[in-house]
Amino acid sequence: MKRLGIAAGLAACLGGLVWYRRNWRMPLKEYTRWALYMAVLDDAICRRELDGLQIGGECIRFPPKADSLQYRYHLFLQGNRKKSREMLRSETMQLEQRLRQARLEAGLSGGELDADPLDGAAAL
Repeated sequence: MKRLGIAAGLAACLGGLVWYRRNWRMPLKEYTRWALYMAVLDDAICRRELDGLQIGGECIRFPPKADSLQYRYHLFLQGNRKKSREMLRSETMQLEQRLRQARLEAGLSGGELDADPLDGAAAL
C-alpha cells in the first residue's frame, strides 16, 4: 500500500512538472513588453512601406499612432499567447530586420527618424 501511495505521489509530481513546463511561458510583464515592442515595430514597418501608396485608386492613410498602436498591441497580445520566449525573440528579430530593410529602401538613415523603435531593443 505504501508503494502504491509513493508511486501515485511521484506520478502526480511528474504530471504537475510536465504541465508547468508546457503551459508556463514567461512572466506577464515581460510578455506585455514583447507585445508592445512588436506592435511598435509593426506599426513603423507598415507606415514606411504602405503610407501614401495607392491600391485600387484609394490612397492608404493610417490612423493616428496612438489608435493604431493600441489595436496592434492587442492583436499581438492575442496572437502570441502560445509562443515561447525564443519564438518571440526570433519574430522580433525578423521585424527589426524588415524595418531596417524598409529604411534602406526608403533611403532614410536612422538619424532622420522622430523616434526609433529599434532603440528599445536593449530593454528586452
